[in-house]
Amino acid sequence: MIFRARAPLRISFCGGGTDLSPYVNERGGLVLNATIDRHAYATLRLRDDRRVSVRSLDLKTDLDFSLDEPPPFDGNLDLVKGCLRRLAPDSRDEERGLELYLETEAPPGSGLGASSALVVATIGALAEWRRLTLDKYEVARLAWEIERLDVGVPGGLQDQYAASFGGFNLIEFRNERDALVNPLRIEPRILHELEYNMLLVYTGATRTSSHIIQSQIAGLQGKERTVVDAMDRMKELTLEAKDALLTGRLEDFAGFLHEEWEAKKTTSDSVTTSAIDEMYAEARRLGALGGKVSGAGGGGFMFLFCPFDRKPAVTDRMHELGGEILPMAFVPEGMQSWSWVERSQSRSRLPLTTGHA
Repeated sequence: MIFRARAPLRISFCGGGTDLSPYVNERGGLVLNATIDRHAYATLRLRDDRRVSVRSLDLKTDLDFSLDEPPPFDGNLDLVKGCLRRLAPDSRDEERGLELYLETEAPPGSGLGASSALVVATIGALAEWRRLTLDKYEVARLAWEIERLDVGVPGGLQDQYAASFGGFNLIEFRNERDALVNPLRIEPRILHELEYNMLLVYTGATRTSSHIIQSQIAGLQGKERTVVDAMDRMKELTLEAKDALLTGRLEDFAGFLHEEWEAKKTTSDSVTTSAIDEMYAEARRLGALGGKVSGAGGGGFMFLFCPFDRKPAVTDRMHELGGEILPMAFVPEGMQSWSWVERSQSRSRLPLTTGHA
């Protein structure tokens, strides 16, 4: 028997950063994002001994330990250790160990929320194994607690909710403990037109978001007027972008993306680099109407709204500057989990149908 879950990665259109403490606790946060057709996967299989083995298939990192000697947080797959501490049965009552296989369709530091999606997928696989019923809010909240409180990774809240819920969402954060996810009902023709005119560009390097986020947090804690004003403006643009998206004013939507990126760059000197600035300026010169770097910034993926007849020229120039254009589509589903009987061990060769979404 295997237990598997997947959770989607996301693009953050507007408001990313307003979900950081202390800003979110003092002034509330607001984020507009959407999930895309790249996922994080977690697969769980039981063992016949009392050992736990974890394998990251894409990062080629592993972890092995005994149920009797749980490992400390030491920088090696700490987020997975946090999931196991929260959701694995008490080791004194559990006679069987487990194998956990992890895979993500984008590297950490991509700006697509990959780390949080992996935590959400791992929670899903563990919950499927233990037959725990967790709603989408509970999954997102648990993922946030594991990342931010248990392991101590700095960051906001939007990634966990995007991975758990999926789709296009306007997410309101009244504070760190109170979130409200508002799914957006976008007409299919608007969604298709947006998707067709979007370019997802890998800038050629991942980045560690923690130092960018810590810089933003320091500015917020110091109540630096530039940083607070930028966050306030990003929230205003989030509402304007939401309205433009719902009503099909996609050129206006692209313009709000551009304004949001300009505001975001003032929150920390590390949000952008000279290489990113050159790529974005060249894309705009050749016809892209707006865009931004997804996530905290500093590297990873940039997405652009580019009219279809300008896409070839922009694509060629991005390649010349070291970028890579990747296919992208939006997906409506959040985290999904299911159980499966491996064919080599099953007489009926039929899948179980106990999956949860």
